[in-house]
Amino acid sequence: MTEANKMTQKTELGVLKTKIVNVSFILLPGFALTSFSLAIEALSVANLLNGAEIYQYQICRAESVEASNTVKSSNNVPIETSGDLSSCLDSDLIFICGYLKVADYSNLPLFTLLRTMAHKKGRIAALSCGSFILAKAGLLQDKSCTLVPEYCNTFTELYPDISLQENLYTVTGNLLTSAGGTATLDMLLYLIGQDHGRDFAHHVSQQFLLDRIRSSEEIQTSRRYLTLRMKSPCLGAAVELMEKHIGAPYPIATLANRIGTTQRNLETVFQKYEKTSPGRYYLQLRLLHAKKMIEETHLSFSNIAQATGFSSQSHFSKCFREQFCHSPSQFRQVNSSFK
Repeated sequence: MTEANKMTQKTELGVLKTKIVNVSFILLPGFALTSFSLAIEALSVANLLNGAEIYQYQICRAESVEASNTVKSSNNVPIETSGDLSSCLDSDLIFICGYLKVADYSNLPLFTLLRTMAHKKGRIAALSCGSFILAKAGLLQDKSCTLVPEYCNTFTELYPDISLQENLYTVTGNLLTSAGGTATLDMLLYLIGQDHGRDFAHHVSQQFLLDRIRSSEEIQTSRRYLTLRMKSPCLGAAVELMEKHIGAPYPIATLANRIGTTQRNLETVFQKYEKTSPGRYYLQLRLLHAKKMIEETHLSFSNIAQATGFSSQSHFSKCFREQFCHSPSQFRQVNSSFK
């Protein structure tokens, strides 16, 4: 059998043994372990089912630290890497793995690598909060993206001109962005399907006991919203609407009207299940979003106050101190990693 014939020989699953795709996973400090693990596992299963390696991957660190080859995930699990950014130059596909502290992360060599990769029409996939890195590299201009829901407000504040999608993942040309978690697996199955056909991607999905492959257009469903709705449909709907309107909060009467109930009933529901009023719950949500922005970004306190629906910085500071026993400036000084 000639080499040419070997390259087109089909396996039992009908997959062509085509050119190996060189994949690089770039780990940022505090990356999401679940997203990274699912992506690695999907490629490993594809190789296993094919009977020969079709995805050759390496794990690289974003920073050149001579003292250590490991990068710690968001839950402090250390992952050993085999190289730094210089190892990624010949990649066909790069995964950016980032989660904690990524909103204010800066790495000029990484941005340069990604721009070069995009110029060469190579594929770049952002997992979890990796969209922040693509935005910083200037690759999302006039494009849309997806990321984990809890960072959407921060992203919108930093990049108001970039369209955020509530999809499980978003594909724009050679750029792919996902919402993290199990949506990572859906995006990997899409990639595998693009490379080797939907039938093969379906076989890969069966190894994960999936009943179907979800499309990119499917909307993220928050487990927390489902849990709240199981307690009370009214409670779940109210909290979901609150989180969508952090920057311009609804009056409680308007909120109740929007979900088809009365303010009195909404007060009763929140008191029963959350032991607080809807107004207080809403305020705590906004303050939690503000706290995350203080920890993760260099945004001014006035911008953060505006982004979380406070009419003035002084009112924001007063509420923040009451909730967290520190002023915003004290909290940033103690807790921010970007001092």
